[in-house]
Amino acid sequence: MAEHSLLSIKDLRVDLMSIRGIVYALDGVNLELGEGLIHGLVGESGCGKSMTARSILRLHDGKRSRMSGEILFEGKNLLSLSEREMQDVRGKQISMIFQDPMNSLNPLYTIGEQISETVRRHEKCGKTAAKARTLQLLGKVGINPPDRRYRQYPFELSGGLQQRVMIAMASACRPKLLIADEPTTALDVTIQAHVLELIHSLSGEMGMSVLLITHNFGIVAEVCDRVSVMYAGRIVETADTRDIFRHPAHPYTKALIESIPKAGTGEEYLPTIPGTPPELFERDPGCPYRDRCPRAGEACKVRPMDERIVTAKELATEQLQGIEAGHTVACWQAAQAR
Repeated sequence: MAEHSLLSIKDLRVDLMSIRGIVYALDGVNLELGEGLIHGLVGESGCGKSMTARSILRLHDGKRSRMSGEILFEGKNLLSLSEREMQDVRGKQISMIFQDPMNSLNPLYTIGEQISETVRRHEKCGKTAAKARTLQLLGKVGINPPDRRYRQYPFELSGGLQQRVMIAMASACRPKLLIADEPTTALDVTIQAHVLELIHSLSGEMGMSVLLITHNFGIVAEVCDRVSVMYAGRIVETADTRDIFRHPAHPYTKALIESIPKAGTGEEYLPTIPGTPPELFERDPGCPYRDRCPRAGEACKVRPMDERIVTAKELATEQLQGIEAGHTVACWQAAQAR
């Protein structure tokens, strides 16, 4: 595990049972998240971002899924904990903001009751102390006036306020890790900015690490310290945010960045990635991106993925100049792709 690493995922594999057969949803995910950092996880819909997040908290149906590998949180393997032990981890040490707050909040209880329940469960305090803490949290996330909002139900709030409630609930017990699963989905641009600013400020104030899941590279550029790019259940590239924009090494990362709209270019059409992601009903030893990659060669069809993790030093020997330490890419053609 890397120095000062809060979370270390090693060779994580998740298989799901479906009507059509076994889905190999995650196939050897490796990820390091440092203390106090905001780490972005980027990729197309269905690539495994949310699956990775739910795996950290072990939210899969145990009867229809199987997991292997390691998820080390402060050196402790979460996959080895009992369900009772995981209940003490969820909400207290690791919290999660889900994509759709309306479906995540209970419509039968006021928002105050729902946040207070989290505080009472993990802080072992009485109703009065929990209510005081809840009112403080509502004010901190910009829900005013807190005493009136405390008594309101989720349907009485806008989408932006509902997401702020989710952030208040997730940060109620000052977790060490906050997982934000596309927290700005279905919000307008102004509210998106407010929500991202709130997550960033809470991270700095509490010294809280954040795993920010998104498909938007613009969000990554704005708030993330490091970023991992995911494709077909695998991490294909990880680097500091600045470095990945300056020196994208994986062809998929480069294609995603090139498809970002740019002002003043005069281009009528945005570049697109041909083809579609592969179905995950069988394990493929080769690169899952090869059928869409213009640089794919014979090695990409048969070489094991794990052998393709290349360090910055090794890339430099292949004439990839300017790349920084800690930049890894799972691609044989990385040097030629530039």
